[in-house]
Amino acid sequence: MNNEELDKLRHSTSHLLAAAVMELWPETKRAIGPSIENGFYFDFDFGKVKITESDFSKIEKKMHDIVKNWKIFDKYELGADEAKKEYPGNEFKHELINEFSEKGKKKVTFYKSGNYWDLCLGGHIDSPNENIKYFKLLSVAGAYWRGSEKNKMLTRIYGTAFPTQKELEHYLWQQEEAKKRDNRKIGRELELFTISDEVGPGLILWLPKGTIIRDEIEKFGKEVEAKYGYLRVTTPHITKEGLYIKSGHLPYYKDDMFPPMEYEGEKYYIKPMNCPHMHMIYKFKKRTYKELPIRFAEFGTVYRHEDSGALLGLLRVRGHTTNDAHIYCSEENVIDELVDVLKMHEYYYKIFGIKDYYVELALPDFEKKKDKYFDDPEAWKKSSELLREAAKKSGINVVENKGGAAFYGPKFDFNIKSAIGREFGASTNQLDFGSGKRFELTYVDKDGQEKIVPYIVHRAPLGSLERFIGFLIENYGGAFPVWLSPVQVKILPITDRNLKFAQSISAKLKDENIRFELDDRAETLQAKIRDAQLTKIPYMFVVGDKEEKQNQVAVRLRSGEDLKQLSVDKIVNRIKEKIEKRSLDL
Repeated sequence: MNNEELDKLRHSTSHLLAAAVMELWPETKRAIGPSIENGFYFDFDFGKVKITESDFSKIEKKMHDIVKNWKIFDKYELGADEAKKEYPGNEFKHELINEFSEKGKKKVTFYKSGNYWDLCLGGHIDSPNENIKYFKLLSVAGAYWRGSEKNKMLTRIYGTAFPTQKELEHYLWQQEEAKKRDNRKIGRELELFTISDEVGPGLILWLPKGTIIRDEIEKFGKEVEAKYGYLRVTTPHITKEGLYIKSGHLPYYKDDMFPPMEYEGEKYYIKPMNCPHMHMIYKFKKRTYKELPIRFAEFGTVYRHEDSGALLGLLRVRGHTTNDAHIYCSEENVIDELVDVLKMHEYYYKIFGIKDYYVELALPDFEKKKDKYFDDPEAWKKSSELLREAAKKSGINVVENKGGAAFYGPKFDFNIKSAIGREFGASTNQLDFGSGKRFELTYVDKDGQEKIVPYIVHRAPLGSLERFIGFLIENYGGAFPVWLSPVQVKILPITDRNLKFAQSISAKLKDENIRFELDDRAETLQAKIRDAQLTKIPYMFVVGDKEEKQNQVAVRLRSGEDLKQLSVDKIVNRIKEKIEKRSLDL
C-alpha cells in the first residue's frame, strides 16, 4: 500500500472512531479527524464525560462491530444551512461549514458509510469492511480547537491503522521500544543532560557525562575535517539586523528566529544559522583562484524559535550546535567538493554503525512555493543538475523530493533510521548559488579578472550535536561504543582489603586516559555489577584476593559476558585499541 492509500485508510479509520464514539456517547460534539504521520486522530467535546485509555477496549470493540456494515463511502452535497442542521449546537462543525461553503456560497460535502455520515472533504479507502481491520487506539490528550489557546480544550484520541496485522504489531513494538530508548528517559538515567524551566524550554544543559559524549564527537569531527583540508573559524552568537537582510534570511526565515534586541539604536538578532557570519570571514581579504576551494568549518551554536509543543528532549530544541561548514567553490571544483561531502557522510555513518539511511535530492517547486525561492530559474536548473551529477559520480542513490529545496539552492538531505526503525532527518548538504552575489564574495581568476564566487556548499554531516546525540541514544539504547562512553571502566573491589589494589588500577587507567569510576561502596558485588550494567558501562573490572595475587582483573562486559581473568596490561591494551579505532564492539 502506497502512502496515499495509507492516508486514506487512516482517515477512514478516524471516521470509524467517530462513529463508535457517537454510538457510545451520543451527546458528544465532533470536531475534526485527519490522518497524520503514522496514524490519525479525532477531536471531540465530551462535555462532562472524561475519556481515558481504559475506555479504548470498549471503543475498539464497537469499531470492529460497526465496520462490518461499511461497504462503501457515499458522497453527498448539502447547502450550508441544511448541513448545519446535522450538527445542532455544534459550534465546531458550524465554523467548518461556514469556511468550506465560503459563508454559504457553495455546497459542502458529506461522506456516509453504514449509518454514519460526517462533513468531510474526502479521501477514503475502498471497501472499508474488508480493509479496515488492523487498527489500535494509542493515547488521549487535550487539544485546543484549531490549535489556539483562545479556543475550547477538546479531547483528542490518537490511533493508528495498517493494511496488515504484522505491520500493526511491528509499529506497536517500535513504539514500546521507543519509550524504553527515549532520549529524555535515558538522558536522565545516565545523567547526560537536563532541561530547566528557569533556563528555558528547549535549551539543553549538558551534564558532565553528556559533555564527554559531545566533546568526543566534536573532537572526531574536527579530526576528519582537518584531513579534508577544512580551516576552523569561530563566529559570534548575535549580529546586526542588516546582515540577515543582506542574506535574505529575514524575509524568508523570520518566523523561525527569536525577536530582535534593541541596542545602541540598532536591532540585533541572536543567530539562527552560521552562514552569513562565515561569508564575512571570506570577505576579510581578497581571494584568488589558487585559494579555491576554501573550506571554513565551525561547531557553531545557533538558536531558533520552536513551538513549545514541538520540543522533544534533544530531538527538537531551541538552541543547538551544528557541525557546520561552508565551501567556497569555483565552477571547476564544485562537483568534486560535493562528492567529497557525500563520501564524508558515508564515512561518519560507518564509524557510528548507521547502515539504514537514504538521501533525498531536495528540489524547488515553483508551482506551489514560487515566493519561497530566489528568482533565478536558470541558476536553479544548473545547480540541480550539478547535484544530480555529483550523486551519480559518488555512486550514492538519491530520491528526488520536489519542494524541499532551501530558498537559496537545492540540497541533499540525509535521512537515517535507528535500530528500531524510527526515521530521523540527520543532516544536509546544500548548494547555494545566490549568496556569492548577495555578499559580493569575489576572487581573482587566472586572467586577473575579479569574479563572483558562483557556488557555496553548505554542509553539516553530523547535523546538530543535540539531535545527533539524541538519535545515538535511541540507536544504542544508551549503550554507547567504548570510545563515546562517559565511563569506560567500572572497578569493583570485592572487599575493603582489595581497595588498595583497585586504586593502583585506577592510577594506571588514568595514565592511559581511560575513563573510569571506582565503586568502593559498602554494597554486595552483585549490587555493584547490576548498577554498572544499568548505567551501560562497557567494562567491569572485578577485583578480589585471587585477582590481586595474580595482578589480574575478572572482566565482565555490560552484556553480561564474562571474559574471565585477564592481566591488567592485556585488558588495558585491548580497551585502548577499541578506543583508538573507535570500534563498535567491545
